[in-house]
Order: sequence, then C-alpha cells, then structure tokens
Amino acid sequence: MESTLHEDFIRIDSAATPKGEVLQGVKGRLSQSCHFTRHWREIECDYRDGVLTLRGSVPTFYLKQVLQSILKDLPGVQRIDNRVDVVSAAGLSSVRRA
Repeated sequence: MESTLHEDFIRIDSAATPKGEVLQGVKGRLSQSCHFTRHWREIECDYRDGVLTLRGSVPTFYLKQVLQSILKDLPGVQRIDNRVDVVSAAGLSSVRRA
C-alpha cells in the first residue's frame, strides 16, 4: 500500500500490491507445488509495477511453463517476465553465450 502526504491529508492507494506480499505469495505457491517442493529456492523473483520477473534454472521446458502457470494469477501480478533458463543434466542448455 502506498501513501502520499499532501498538505493536510494522506491519500492511501489500496490498489497497489506491496512487493513483499507478492513475493510471499510466490514462495508459498512454489513451496507447496509438487514440481518445486525441493527446488523453489533456486528460483529468484523480483516484482515491480505489476511485473513479476523470474530467474534461475530448471531441467526441462515443461517445468519452466509449469512455473509460469503456478504464478500467473497471483494478486497484483499483471505480467510475468520468465527469464528462467532450461539446463538439463545431459548438458543441454537454453543459456545463451556471449
């Protein structure tokens, strides 16, 4: 929740979802998912202006998509920027090299 002090009144914008609230929601959903129970800590998240940015790595493209679908309807999240890389145990990777 954001507030603005202007002369004699304070305006509170209740439409804004606090970053901590969104990130707690991410942690809760990933820690309860059968796909990410053990590996949810490997996913880094950032939230700003309605955009949830995901980073990290998963072993399959399927898990990358599952990750996005688990989080798509979190309150306050308008868009997901999924920057998670697919890196398999066989050495195959979606990581781009410069």
